Amino acid sequence: MEETEEVAKKREVLAERELKIQSDVKEILKVFYCELCRKQYRTVMEFKGHLSSYDHNHKKRFREMKEMLGASSRDDRKKWEEQQRQEREMPKMADDRKQQQQMQQNKKEENSENVPASSPAKTTIASLAVQEQPKTLKFGFSSKFGSISKVQ
Repeated sequence: MEETEEVAKKREVLAERELKIQSDVKEILKVFYCELCRKQYRTVMEFKGHLSSYDHNHKKRFREMKEMLGASSRDDRKKWEEQQRQEREMPKMADDRKQQQQMQQNKKEENSENVPASSPAKTTIASLAVQEQPKTLKFGFSSKFGSISKVQ
C-alpha cells in the first residue's frame, strides 16, 4: 500500500498538531513543577498542598541553612588558605631579603676593594661624617663679666 501525497500531508499535519499539544501541555505543567523537590503536579490544588507541606518547607529551610553556612565556611576557608599561602611564602621572602642584603654588602666590599690604598678615602669619609652632622646653633647671652680681671 503506497502512501499518496494527500495521506502523507494529513499524517504530517497530525504529527505536528500532536507535537504542539505535547509542548503546550509541558508548558502548562511547568507552572506546577517544584524545582526544589523536583516534583511535578497536575493541578493547582496539588501544587498548593505541596508548597504548604512539611516536606517542601523542610527542604527549603535546609537549603537556606546550607547556603548560609556555605558562604561563611567558604569565606573562612579562603582566609585559611590565604594564611597558609602567606606562611609558606614567608621563609622564601626572608631568604630573598637575606640574599639581597648579602649582594648589597658584597657590592660595598667590592667598591671598597677597588679604591686605591694611597687615595685619601679615610679623610674623605671622616670629612663626610663631619659634614653629615647637623650644625648646632648657639643661643644665649655673652658674658660681660668673663673678660674682667680680678682686682686685689
